[in-house]
Amino acid sequence: MIKDRKKTLSIKFRNAGSSGRKLHVMSRNGFWVVFREGSEKIISEFDTKRNAILNGKKLLSSEEANVLVVHRTDGSVEKIQTSN
Repeated sequence: MIKDRKKTLSIKFRNAGSSGRKLHVMSRNGFWVVFREGSEKIISEFDTKRNAILNGKKLLSSEEANVLVVHRTDGSVEKIQTSN
């Protein structure tokens, strides 16, 4: 994870919703990031999509969120996973 880069999201995603219970995995500037919907802070950043999804699933299973939304590189939704 790269720590010296500014970790904020565009206004489009900050205003996507404010439930705070949805996590998103998406591509940003050549990296894969995990962030909470409605927040401008990135929770974590990874070199691979696989590692970002694994981290998102870990957060989902720890009840920090109830939905994980995985996006394709173009921003469209690939899959949605809910906690059980």
